[in-house]
Amino acid sequence: VPKGAFYVFPKIDNARNDGKDDRKFVLDLLRSTGVLTVHGSGFGAAYGSGHFRIVYLPQENVLEQAMDKLEEFVGRSGK
Repeated sequence: VPKGAFYVFPKIDNARNDGKDDRKFVLDLLRSTGVLTVHGSGFGAAYGSGHFRIVYLPQENVLEQAMDKLEEFVGRSGK
């Protein structure tokens, strides 16, 4: 049973994201890939806007699949 977790809070590149806010980004990511993240503005507008949060708690194979889907999604966003 985990006693803690690691988190990543990446910044969304608005130029590659068609100017969508962080809430729209995470909803589009979820609908397109099934990968659930949390919009950064939910942690406060001053520091969280334009970011999203990923938790590194699942099994390694699940994380690898999720990161592959995220990479593909972000790659499509820039085209």
